[in-house]
Amino acid sequence: MKKLIIFFAAMLFALTPVKKITYNGYISKITFNKKYLVTGLENGNIIIKDFKTFKTKHIIKLPKIHDFMGDLASMPIYSMNIAPNNKKLMILVQGEESKRILFIYSFEKNKLTKIFTTKQTLMKGSFITDNKIFFALLSDEVLLYDLSKNKNIYKKQIGNYVFSTYALNKNRSLAVLGDESGALKIINIKTGSVKEIKGFNKDKTLSCDIQNNLIINGSSDMRVAVYDITNNTAVTSLKSKFLPYGAALSPDLSKFAFQINEKNDIGVYSIYKKFLFSLKGHTMALNGIKFLSPEKIISFSPAEILIWKLK
Repeated sequence: MKKLIIFFAAMLFALTPVKKITYNGYISKITFNKKYLVTGLENGNIIIKDFKTFKTKHIIKLPKIHDFMGDLASMPIYSMNIAPNNKKLMILVQGEESKRILFIYSFEKNKLTKIFTTKQTLMKGSFITDNKIFFALLSDEVLLYDLSKNKNIYKKQIGNYVFSTYALNKNRSLAVLGDESGALKIINIKTGSVKEIKGFNKDKTLSCDIQNNLIINGSSDMRVAVYDITNNTAVTSLKSKFLPYGAALSPDLSKFAFQINEKNDIGVYSIYKKFLFSLKGHTMALNGIKFLSPEKIISFSPAEILIWKLK
């Protein structure tokens, strides 16, 4: 009888997605805003959809490169991001000889333009303004690049480990960056100044997010913590039963979510650790989670993009 009660309780708090989007190939990276959903596939195609209707508007086919055997292969996609004015898409890829290539795609002209090729190990980039891009390097460095002047505004070393991932706040003034140390660095985008927050997480950051004054860190020691950046304290911390691939905070700071088990389920908790929902539907381990609103989540794995409503 007790097992039956537990089973029905689990079913009561389990939610299924309201929308599932799949592609003809594995998903590598996604970026989105209220207008576009852009998905980069491992086959080198980038699919641009209308975010409201999810209808395909355009397909970008990246050029091929030679692999170590000399055969033609698809360009690995490291990062994509949409400019604030919705006119440009930034695409960071790997080119020949493992060099990084930055492309800018014009939504209005359907035109792909190569901006530069570099030996620098750029791993992720985001528009800060329509002409400024923030990059993180594998070497735990960050740089701010001016597209209009074709030069760096600054380049700074922010740690002594290997870069993992970063997230930006809503107005793109701060970046929270994770590496192999388990600590998070809060970077002032305009000045490049760095503040470190550490405590509960002791190993490589797998996922992070920032909303207002709170940040979340999911690390490879299966620890998840929410920190307040105003006083450097942990608001919530817990041990997961699985690697927390994907972790996100709700914009109203009432909830957080992360992958909770090997079945690729997402757990949604109140900010003070009360379990709220289990989101079931992913067929592969997560690559990312983001709250679209306090009651709506988008998540993706190599197999699919799912959208959830929390009710």
